[in-house]
Amino acid sequence: MNKLLFAIPIAMLLAAPAVSGEKAKLTEKQQTGLDMRLKGRTAGEPESCINRNDQRDLTVISDDILIFGSRRNARTIYVNKPYGGCPNADRNILSYSRPTSALCQGEIIQVIDNSTQMSVGSCAFGEFVPYTKDAD
Repeated sequence: MNKLLFAIPIAMLLAAPAVSGEKAKLTEKQQTGLDMRLKGRTAGEPESCINRNDQRDLTVISDDILIFGSRRNARTIYVNKPYGGCPNADRNILSYSRPTSALCQGEIIQVIDNSTQMSVGSCAFGEFVPYTKDAD
């Protein structure tokens, strides 16, 4: 694989919120996962980019929703809704280039088939909406 690409195997299927007011259709399992991930968190203003540390933990919730964080139990996580969705993201590998240390809205994600390692599509990151744990 090209060393400029950052590939992430997709191992988990949870749930996350729709960003920009649209309600994504989630399965009951995805909705339960979403509720667990966002419990006790408050949404902030959308951001155009996230830094390298906040890109370490990626969870694919559905073809339409991705969650990024610095670690699984990070204080702040970022919900991203790729423009037009990202078909088959939940069952393949996502690969994207990071020309800088930031990951930004509009950057392209390649969807790579798990078995053939061939590209089966692409999509583009939307805004990153921060969800921060409420103070206890």
